[in-house]
Amino acid sequence: MKQSKSRQLKLGLLVSTGILLFILAVYYLGSKQNLFSSSITVRSYFDDVKGLTEGNKVRFGGIDVGTVSEVKIVSDSAIQVQFTIDEDVRKFIKKDSKVEIGQEGIMGNKIIQINSGSVDAASVAENDELESRRAIDFEGILKEAHGIISEGHLFATNLKEMSEKMNKGDGDLARFLNDSSITTSLNQTGEQLLAITKNVHSITRKVNEGEGDLGRLLNDTVIARSAAGAFDNLERISTRLDTFTNELLFFGREINHGNGLLQRLVYDTAMAANVDTGIILINHGVEEVTATAQAVRRSWLLKLFGGNKKPKVQTANK
Repeated sequence: MKQSKSRQLKLGLLVSTGILLFILAVYYLGSKQNLFSSSITVRSYFDDVKGLTEGNKVRFGGIDVGTVSEVKIVSDSAIQVQFTIDEDVRKFIKKDSKVEIGQEGIMGNKIIQINSGSVDAASVAENDELESRRAIDFEGILKEAHGIISEGHLFATNLKEMSEKMNKGDGDLARFLNDSSITTSLNQTGEQLLAITKNVHSITRKVNEGEGDLGRLLNDTVIARSAAGAFDNLERISTRLDTFTNELLFFGREINHGNGLLQRLVYDTAMAANVDTGIILINHGVEEVTATAQAVRRSWLLKLFGGNKKPKVQTANK
């Protein structure tokens, strides 16, 4: 009998403890889900909830003030999120408060964050709709950071390869850094350029001071005036040459296309032959006249009437 009563007592204690633990668990979970406190239901609309599910926390000012009660799709570009808010904090949340989806830490669960509104606005009420706004996308930031890190790693690898090639003397830049002969050639080129610069400076100084023919030409006003006169004379000569050239062209066109005697003599072969014949006949006539004059000079009649008078030669007295 005693053992049976002891077993029943132990069983009763065990069942009572289990029921108590169950009640405490239900109360604890209910308090977390606001099941045993008065609350209001508010909704908001998002185009992307980023993994938000029912039961996630709602926070205001960093404090848990409610839970997400429903997440459903209402259109192809809108998702309705309903969440409960404790009645005790309702007066602090205004109708113009903004709602955004956040995250607990970097890799934690999604949560609803309510930002405070304006002081003069009314408090939120049952079934009110709060405006949503896009929150910082940590996942996108992490993806971009991953891409940047990958590109940085690739850049570091390329930079390492480049530095190794430069140290080994591969490529033009490596030769420029490691080959001393190139530096020597550059130094020599620089010295030559410096010498050329000095020579140019000396030449310009002499020209400015009027030394040499070029300096006198640039600085001597007499030479400048003489040169100006010479250029004027050259210009007048050039004008006359142009006139003479035009006259020659005109003369040539007249010969080529005119009807004058000179054009006929140049291009008419029959007239040229006649002129040649005339010249031959004239020459022949001149020869005959010359022969006739010589015959007349030897004629006895001319000697008879002309007489042979010899001039007297006066001799000196002895």
